[in-house]
Amino acid sequence: MRARSSRSVRAVLQRAMGLSAAFALLLMGGFFTLFSYDLEDVIFSRIVAAEADRAGSGHVPGITLYDGHAALPSWLAERLRPNAPPGEYEVPAAEHGHFHVAVRPGAGGDRRYFAFDVTHLTSTTAHLKRTAGLTLTSALLAMLAAALLALLVARRLGRPLERMVEWLRAEGAPPPEDDGGVDEVRALRDALLARDVRIQEQLEREQRFNRDASHELRTPLAVAQGAVEILELDPPGDAETFDRLRRAVSQMGLLTEGILWLARERRSEERCDLHRVSRELLALYGHLRRDDGIALVIDSAEEVHAPVPASVARVMMGNLLKNALAYTDEGRIVITLEPQSWTLTDTGAGFGRAEPGSESHGIGLSLVDRLARRFGWALSIEPLEPRGTRARLSWGAEGDTPVRKQVGSVVRTPENG
Repeated sequence: MRARSSRSVRAVLQRAMGLSAAFALLLMGGFFTLFSYDLEDVIFSRIVAAEADRAGSGHVPGITLYDGHAALPSWLAERLRPNAPPGEYEVPAAEHGHFHVAVRPGAGGDRRYFAFDVTHLTSTTAHLKRTAGLTLTSALLAMLAAALLALLVARRLGRPLERMVEWLRAEGAPPPEDDGGVDEVRALRDALLARDVRIQEQLEREQRFNRDASHELRTPLAVAQGAVEILELDPPGDAETFDRLRRAVSQMGLLTEGILWLARERRSEERCDLHRVSRELLALYGHLRRDDGIALVIDSAEEVHAPVPASVARVMMGNLLKNALAYTDEGRIVITLEPQSWTLTDTGAGFGRAEPGSESHGIGLSLVDRLARRFGWALSIEPLEPRGTRARLSWGAEGDTPVRKQVGSVVRTPENG
């Protein structure tokens, strides 16, 4: 479906009023032209009818009486039927002129014809150029008046709408008081204020829930982490099970930390070393590889320090790494560090290409997306050809306006989204 071009309210109103004025003037010009012709015909018909109904004839110059159809000139007779009923007729006779003829009963059942030659009396056609000039002048003046009126109306309606747009764009600005006296603008402002109140209430409820849930989870997690640290002093015999427990507790701690960050009011000014975070994530999630032949690579020419707390970076990048590990059967997974981006490229099935039923629906990618927007980053995920996926987190000049790019309809979330 073709996208329609957008225009301002002022432009729409001015164009609409201009077209309306032009259309109205066109109709009025045509109406007055037809009216002029019709008025002349009515006047001439009334004159010839009055002469025909007068007791004596010859009072009006230019009117000729013909007794009987045979008395008519041939060029006039062929345009009037012998049995034409009494009345007035307009008879254009080409090179002979233009006539108005009154037909009246005559002696012996014949007809009397009063022919009024109005060839030199008609003025509408002769004055049509002057009339057209006056109509055009009137049209230009009317268009100018319509443009001024449209400008005033558009300003009255457009100014409060423009102020409302500025209010919506400016964070924390008070709502505009001037509604231009337009009911719809006032209703729109009130609806936006009511919506903002509802959104703010929902955000506050969400923040309270995130904050309370994270705090409630911190205590049992602290107990579990303490127990794991004690067990590390004297590891149990089942090392594999203990290692899975330790990693699960660490993962839950990161997830809880990410949710808690969503509940905080302000951004943190902390920065972290992404090379170090990436190494920690490979050590933490490397056991998820389906095949020991899958290579895990960090490609970095220099240290990269990102404007985000290390705990948040672990949550965002850890979930992306887990997805890549879960959907990569062979090849390699490469983490590329650049001055303003962290990119993960795998050789797996490709984003949106997972087999039906193999995808899950957790909160992992949703949490990554929300944390990215929370810190003003951009998240993009796209499939590669013939296989593989590229996931990129960027910040700085590229991440000032968070952008999400989603390709396909299936979200890759093997364990937790």
